[in-house]
Amino acid sequence: MTPRPTHILRHEHRVIEQAMRALETMCLKLRTGDNVPVESLTQTLDFIRNYADRFHHTREEEYLFPLLEQTDLAEGSAMAFLREEHQLERELLVEFDLAIQEYKFAGADAVPHLTSVADQFCKHLIGHMQKEDSLLFRLTEEMLEEDEKIALMHNLSSESESFGQTLIQKYEHLAAELENDWAF
Repeated sequence: MTPRPTHILRHEHRVIEQAMRALETMCLKLRTGDNVPVESLTQTLDFIRNYADRFHHTREEEYLFPLLEQTDLAEGSAMAFLREEHQLERELLVEFDLAIQEYKFAGADAVPHLTSVADQFCKHLIGHMQKEDSLLFRLTEEMLEEDEKIALMHNLSSESESFGQTLIQKYEHLAAELENDWAF
């Protein structure tokens, strides 16, 4: 079976979920008084910033959303809503970065703020991906013509080459490693 653009994007969601499971466990450990190395948090931040946002979200915004905006879906402003969610995630990512820096210097005193921001980010991102998985990708398959899906697949592949296969593999490995080290 030929890979579909939605299969590629769903795969990326599963990779992102691995890092989110790790982050959720890190927060749980922090709340119970366990130590979580700053390095683990900064690796998670790096993964989210580069793989989830710069790679995955950018590809959706540059290639998938514009195609869907040309369909009847644009009338309901669903794409504007999803773009706003991406922007909110970027804002939460800045807060998460600051909370990690605070934790780095203040230790246990910074745990409540750090875990609050991380939890908010995880819940938002996971909910966002669930919306895309259950609705957006189904609509993509139903509403786009076959030639549009082929063009989208080509654009996603080109963007992967631009980002770099080695970098993609690095981040997919990092997500698996974080999940293995932290998730229950």
